[in-house]
Amino acid sequence: MTLTPVLSADAMRAADHATIERWDVPGRLLMETAGRAAVAEIEVRYPVSGSAITVLVGRGNNGGDGAVVARALEARGARVEVVALPGDRTPDLEANLGLLRALSHAGADLEVVEEPSSRPDRIVDALLGIGATGALREPAASLCRWANARDAPVVALDVPSGLDATTGIAAAGTIEADLTVAFGALKTGLLVNDGPRLAGEVVTVEIGIPDIEIRDAADVWTASRPWAGAHLPTRASDAHKYSAGRVLAVVGSRAFPGAAALASRAAYRAGAGAVVVATPASVRDTLNAQAPEVMVAAQPETKGELGMKALEAVLERAASADAVLVGCGLGRAPGTLEAVRRLVLEVEAPLVLDADGLAAFAGDAEALAQRDAPLVLTPHLGELRRLLDNDAFDPDDRAAAAAELAQRWDATLVVKGMPSIVGLRDGRAVIGPPGQPALATAGSGDTLAGTVTGLLAQGLSALEAAMCGLHLGSEAARIWTHEHGAAGMIASDVVERLPRAARALRS
Repeated sequence: MTLTPVLSADAMRAADHATIERWDVPGRLLMETAGRAAVAEIEVRYPVSGSAITVLVGRGNNGGDGAVVARALEARGARVEVVALPGDRTPDLEANLGLLRALSHAGADLEVVEEPSSRPDRIVDALLGIGATGALREPAASLCRWANARDAPVVALDVPSGLDATTGIAAAGTIEADLTVAFGALKTGLLVNDGPRLAGEVVTVEIGIPDIEIRDAADVWTASRPWAGAHLPTRASDAHKYSAGRVLAVVGSRAFPGAAALASRAAYRAGAGAVVVATPASVRDTLNAQAPEVMVAAQPETKGELGMKALEAVLERAASADAVLVGCGLGRAPGTLEAVRRLVLEVEAPLVLDADGLAAFAGDAEALAQRDAPLVLTPHLGELRRLLDNDAFDPDDRAAAAAELAQRWDATLVVKGMPSIVGLRDGRAVIGPPGQPALATAGSGDTLAGTVTGLLAQGLSALEAAMCGLHLGSEAARIWTHEHGAAGMIASDVVERLPRAARALRS
């Protein structure tokens, strides 16, 4: 099972162009196929025959798709009003509008107008498509406001008008769709920033673009639930605790013992067979009470935090670990940060660096590239800004930024958010599962870090561990939400639901 390609506006245009030029598929045929595929999706969800449907048609080829939709809906018994923006139009759109007018004159139950005049049961948005960026302009802006003010469900073709197909940033007044039919491939903007809020249900339809062209053009990818389920590790029938994955977690401090408990328990729940926690001696009793399964390797401390005194003992334990986690709740004393830097650069096992561990490289993230073994970074946006020493860092194109930074730092970079995005060392980006509001709770980052480390210890690659970890957390939160609603979940609830989440992903 492979990752699913997600295309920016430029990448989609490249795939379209290659299909027309290299494969000699006429643009008009792609338009016809796209429109009819959209109608098939509409018919699955809404009554068509006898319904009044308004189709908003722009000046470009997205409007041409809409004209095909209008013709096919009328043929299935709908009463169709086509609102066409005036001005210069593409040849394929003009040809399809001419066909609509001819059908209207011949008695078809449709009309082409410049302003809506009916009270529709459904609205189809074919105004702007993937080429639109920036603020909405008249007369499209007025038609978007009109559509949003109606009670009728809205179906957007490719992307809701006003939504940037690459960044997912929406202009004021962007169409609020109930269903978006993406043509050929998912668009990045449907999955990030404002996209998930405005696109409604998203379905992708095949329109005749060869799969090889879509994959060659793809600059971003996503991993489906079945992909995650297929990549989750399974335990051998003759497994024992050390063959099932050995984790060393360098986590916790006197101030933050809970972070150590959450991360280490998550590693167990993700399937690791043995979890050892190297933590200050003053944390041992608390950790034993909160997570009795964890093997505690108490270390010398300075004012409640690990420091350089513990370094050699921790390095010795790391030599026998299958994966190492550094950072959750460690604290940021100078000696702690110095020890973290040494661990990251010297430990040979796959390593996850989270939370306070990331602070050791604040303003000096380029040093991370000195590490030879696999490295997974799990910052939220604030921690990423500290790594970059740039408080204003907030890129419009988060996927491109994650890919560029991962390549620069030679690491797998999990930028946590709604959704999280994983940048890869080869310059690709992978968008995680849809955001779950229930995960907006303290400790969910510690849980994710422990989950990813537990998966790494069982032999998954950095990409597989990161994406499966994100899917497990998302599915656990979905299960909680189904049971209790989005509010009230705590990180321990995620940990306890990880096995159920794994079963759900595999099913």
